[in-house]
Amino acid sequence: MKEHLRRVRWIVVDEVHELATDERGVQLSIALERLLELTGVEFQRIGLSATIGEPERIAQFLAGTNRKISILRSDEERGLEISVGSVSPTHKDQEEASGLGLPASTVARARKIQQLIEAHKSTLVFTNTREHAEALASQLRALGTTSVRVHHGSLSRELREEAEKEFQEGRLRGLICTSSLELGIDIGSVDFIIQYTSPRETTRLVQRIGRSGHTLGGTSRGIILTTSPDDILESAVLISRAKQGRLERPIIHEKALDVLAHQIIGILLQERRMTAEQILHLVQRSYPFRELQPDELDDVIHQLDELRLIRKFGDTFSPRNPKAIQYYFENLSVIPDVQKYTVFDFFRKRRIGTLDQDFVARRCVSGAEFILHGQTWRVISVDEEKLHVEVEAAPPSLTAIPGWEGDMIPVQMDVASEVGRMRRTLALSGELDGVLEDPEREKASATLALQAKQAKIPSDKLVLVEGFENSVIVHTCAGNLVNEALANAMAALFGSRLGSNIATQVDQYRFALIFPRPVSAYMVAEEFGKLTPNDLETMINDTVEHSDLFAWKHWHVLRRIGAVSRAAEYKARQARLLVDIFKNSIANRETRRELFAEKLDIEGAKKLLSMIGSGDVLLEAVQDAGQCTPLALPLLDRIVPHGLLRPAVEETSIIEVIKSRLLSTKLRLLCINCGKWDGIRTVDNLQEQIRCPKCRSTLISATYLSNDALPRIIQKKINGGKLQAEEEKEWMTAWRSAGLLQTYGKKAGLVMAARGVGPATATRLLRNRTGGEDDLYLSILRAEREFERTRMFWD
Repeated sequence: MKEHLRRVRWIVVDEVHELATDERGVQLSIALERLLELTGVEFQRIGLSATIGEPERIAQFLAGTNRKISILRSDEERGLEISVGSVSPTHKDQEEASGLGLPASTVARARKIQQLIEAHKSTLVFTNTREHAEALASQLRALGTTSVRVHHGSLSRELREEAEKEFQEGRLRGLICTSSLELGIDIGSVDFIIQYTSPRETTRLVQRIGRSGHTLGGTSRGIILTTSPDDILESAVLISRAKQGRLERPIIHEKALDVLAHQIIGILLQERRMTAEQILHLVQRSYPFRELQPDELDDVIHQLDELRLIRKFGDTFSPRNPKAIQYYFENLSVIPDVQKYTVFDFFRKRRIGTLDQDFVARRCVSGAEFILHGQTWRVISVDEEKLHVEVEAAPPSLTAIPGWEGDMIPVQMDVASEVGRMRRTLALSGELDGVLEDPEREKASATLALQAKQAKIPSDKLVLVEGFENSVIVHTCAGNLVNEALANAMAALFGSRLGSNIATQVDQYRFALIFPRPVSAYMVAEEFGKLTPNDLETMINDTVEHSDLFAWKHWHVLRRIGAVSRAAEYKARQARLLVDIFKNSIANRETRRELFAEKLDIEGAKKLLSMIGSGDVLLEAVQDAGQCTPLALPLLDRIVPHGLLRPAVEETSIIEVIKSRLLSTKLRLLCINCGKWDGIRTVDNLQEQIRCPKCRSTLISATYLSNDALPRIIQKKINGGKLQAEEEKEWMTAWRSAGLLQTYGKKAGLVMAARGVGPATATRLLRNRTGGEDDLYLSILRAEREFERTRMFWD
């Protein structure tokens, strides 16, 4: 391979903007400098992209330092026809919605998509999440549409290629996809694009709409189908920016120390032996590491030495094989491996969905509540070995968070600020210079008019602090990452003062602080107004490493530098311990860098606080008068989806569910008197007095179906054999079980059919019965819950 690489004279990177803005690009930048060491001569680097916010910066990224750059811009003018669309449910939509069990607005949007697909020859429908893609496909099938398929990264390669082929051949009229079809996969001619909800970035909008009319001089045509007034205005802003060519500024990961650690091992495997100075010279040629300091490199080398991945000979370093080789090839990917946990309904003992490992690790502790499939669930237990989460239905709660919460594309501060400006303009004049058609403009205006009746309209010039029940919503048109930084700082501030955890929820136009009890919005506004840029930075720096997100990211950084095995599974408690152990290491610094680059816009938050301090942005407060304002609803719907949540299971319904499950459970019955009878019975078919059909004894033990050890133990005991300690324990359990069945009959079988309820617990439940049958079922449920909560601590 080396000999082939020595002859490389050109490197072409397609869709270079995609690589430049994540850690894969950092990896590539050093890899190109390593390739130069092989070729011995400069090769030409060519980057291609139709959507670059700052071409000069991306060119510098690809070229590295001290190299000549040429930027060629195409003279081709492609037309761009994009509109903002919305729907109003008809009577027919309402009728069908009732039959399908869906909101009428959802059916109306699905029908609009169906009509648009049928009106064009080939249509791509882009969604921002896999969940939306699957839901839309299901809704279209329910409406009778058969010529569409789904395409996203979770599907097998075979299924994706099959869908692409059918679309290319014209057998499919539409493909519902995520970013999986955003880039240059050849799927033939596309004449129309539907973007379901705002694409959240101008770059993404241009990329997606650009998949249609993909010919020289062609016109790209499409529509953004919106779902809310915020969605309407955000889409209008993105379209306006797209037509002006104002794309987002690319964020390049600079001095990513975990990537550097991995590439140093690659350099040493390639060169065999190098000094720190030689490594620094090579690495500094790459754009992301152009400002790397010698002491920063020394810290990374020291960490690799401590992990016994390299060894020192005088002033040179070499890899420790085979450990270094294994580490290098196991960590070629910088994308974290994320497992899925299966969520089980504790009462019905059935699967209800899945959660990402990072969500479980950060959010799922016993008693925590989250939303999945429109229902609020309370966590009973988490099994990290089986990757299971046991839950029970819970009433709607302001502290529950969406289980599907994931890494949505963040809306940047300047886009959110323009939406705020548009709100202000629309509220004052009712006009928006032809950006929106009348129906969409009127919908946005109607919401702002309702808002104005209850409170001020938050905008780019006004922050509104709103109290509602036990939440305080801070309306800031500042974007996801700014709001994330502000929410973290304010939660830390009030958490320390109140001595309790303050939950948060964030979107691009507001953040919520969720308190254990109602708190005055005026008090929160006063404290927010006092927060200075320096206070904010200090607070976040002091508290960030105590967060669950920090522990999660820190774990993955440790994997990438070789401190944690690639095969190791994430465990929250161990991850927190590792944060303390590696507190002064490069892993801590790198985790902070990643969080501040990807999750928190500290500079943007400081800018907003400065504008509040100077009076350029006003700060107002309003306390609820029994209802929230219209502009608070989008965030409150994420905390408790009003109109979407089904009621929690009523107690009478719970009893019926438990009763049905227990009565249908099968038990294995064994005679401990003669040892000759071994049968299986459902609890419902048990007699009040159970006898052995062989010897007529009532000494019958009940156990679980797969307990194949018990029959052998019974025979050994009957034959006078000496039992081992574990066998004696099993025999005594069987003896107590038989005593219960003798005394209580079928009721004992019912109780012992419960999960985790052995003879000792069953005896307590049966002896302490004071009420009727329903009370017994509720006692069994409580015992099952207790078992689930405590079994991780059992031997």
